[in-house]
Amino acid sequence: MVMKIEIKKLENLLKSALRTKYDNNYIELMLPVIMFGELAGVKSHGIIRVCSTGESILSRDPKGRPQIISRTKIAKLIDAKGNPGMLVGAIACNEVIKIAKKMGVGVVGTKGSTSSSGSLTYYLEKIAEDDLIAMIMARAPSDVAPFGGLERLLGTNPMSFGIPADTQPFIHDMATAAISYGAVARAKGLGEELPEGVAIDVEGNITRDAEKALRGAFLTFDRSYKGFGLSMIVEILAGVLPGANFLDLEEGDGWGNLFIAFDPNILSDIMVFKEKVRKMVERVRNSRSKDGDKIRIPGENKIILRDKALEGGWVDVDEKILDDIKKFDSNMEQHYLK
Repeated sequence: MVMKIEIKKLENLLKSALRTKYDNNYIELMLPVIMFGELAGVKSHGIIRVCSTGESILSRDPKGRPQIISRTKIAKLIDAKGNPGMLVGAIACNEVIKIAKKMGVGVVGTKGSTSSSGSLTYYLEKIAEDDLIAMIMARAPSDVAPFGGLERLLGTNPMSFGIPADTQPFIHDMATAAISYGAVARAKGLGEELPEGVAIDVEGNITRDAEKALRGAFLTFDRSYKGFGLSMIVEILAGVLPGANFLDLEEGDGWGNLFIAFDPNILSDIMVFKEKVRKMVERVRNSRSKDGDKIRIPGENKIILRDKALEGGWVDVDEKILDDIKKFDSNMEQHYLK
């Protein structure tokens, strides 16, 4: 059942739940990532990630604070120490912006996180609004079968890009899988069927049953070798490269991410670049279509939904997930991380 809740009230409930394990500094980093997913309609990366999935933020047992390791003048590696991906992603985003602003190019890898980094669009928008070009990849646990295979080997493995422009950034954020783990977990929890053609059961048959999909495997977004190839690229660059786990081999350390940001000024004038990107987007938007409607630009729908929710001050949430969050009382436990 869906219910409306004031955004401020929802934020306060989330803060109260998160305080059972994390201090205010970490909560302030994670909360915008969680809220972006919920407000932007990416429910699989919203409040469900707090305590309603097996890989939720509050089910994690961190081994300490994330450690930032300098590798070169333009690169850093973050050892997450078992902390949630939405915390580690927020730290990585801030670090890559600082490096790129100073050096022109910044690269930050992460390893050892233990849950989703959230909607990558949140980070892409933040980086692009700092007049930097962003590329982000995220390697998750093995849920996806290779093209023609049955085994869960690859992560859902999103790859994404954010480009600064005059009006608003151009953002393309896509999972290389046909569906995210969070969406399947949400469907299971709410007793809903999956979309057609996104998962298989243990025998390789297409299934819409979330429970069977979790025992079987998810498919790549296009059910072909092209999506499979892109997923392998993310597995290497966001898994193998920063020293995170890859495939089902568990030879690294937890989940992995790769954040890359660079200043357009290294090849162009930033103002000229942003103006030309705007012109390009508008040319595509206003090009001819069969039904006469405007062409939908990738990434814009999430931002529109987020902005409408913020303007209205309310958001629709799943009542069951909200009830899960309300069960946590920050007065009952001390912060796990001081």
